[in-house]
Amino acid sequence: MSTIRDHVPDIHNPVGEIAAEHPGLVKIGRAGWFAKGVVYVLAGILALAIAAKASGFAKSPTTGQQEASPTGAIKTVAGHGGGTLLLWLLAIGMLLYAVWRLVSAALPGSTDAKGWIHRIGYVVSAIIYTTFAFSAIALARDASKVPDGNQKVTDISAKVMQHSGGRLVFGLVGIIVMAAGIYRIVKGLKMDVDDELDMSGTSSGYRRLVKPLGAIGEIGRGIGFGLVGFFLLRAAIKYNPNDATGLDGALRRLAAQHWGLLVVLIVGIGFAAYGVFCLATFTHRRLQAP
Repeated sequence: MSTIRDHVPDIHNPVGEIAAEHPGLVKIGRAGWFAKGVVYVLAGILALAIAAKASGFAKSPTTGQQEASPTGAIKTVAGHGGGTLLLWLLAIGMLLYAVWRLVSAALPGSTDAKGWIHRIGYVVSAIIYTTFAFSAIALARDASKVPDGNQKVTDISAKVMQHSGGRLVFGLVGIIVMAAGIYRIVKGLKMDVDDELDMSGTSSGYRRLVKPLGAIGEIGRGIGFGLVGFFLLRAAIKYNPNDATGLDGALRRLAAQHWGLLVVLIVGIGFAAYGVFCLATFTHRRLQAP
């Protein structure tokens, strides 16, 4: 996998030339990473609130009521003073992140199977964060226009399963999401979190801080993805769209079990850690070709 250091031209590195000739691309991407960090910190806090409520630690009736997901994080911003302005800023940031991912997918690089998997992953990421941005825009204009994320997944599941082969397609999506989760967990366990960072000039203390944050974040994200994929696959196997749910629904189902409460805590801590990791490293992000 080819990587570059920002703004360092190299006649043998076409990606490096692109970054040097278009430094604005790097700034756009970094703004997007910052917005992504904010969303993940909030999503992690909401997941931890579910765990606190389920364990009886939190007594407030409103604790744990918000949707624990990136969409829920956006809704949380909407409910605070100055929320409309913040929603527009988040929407812009997530659209910039989506642009960064599309640019990354289009960069010259590896054309083998692994390279194409990365390109597809970048495009899927761009689509996901574009939908988050649209959710933020819809909330800024009218809070009633953004549906509950869990119900949205269930509705999509019901529509897909009405068609011939829809059950199989939904099951395959579940397997793919679970595989993506496993990939994230493995990255976290291997501490492989700095592949898109230019760490030159940073102190050893900084590196010792951000790498564990990134690793914990990847593990938490991986478990979260895996849970959503599991419920999608189970919905396809049981032919029951009501089994399909978003991240928030998966966490709430687990929180009802003593053993599941620990998983919810891990996901919440992981999401928050990943958000802090993005916020702490956004100024060191670099373009990376597949």
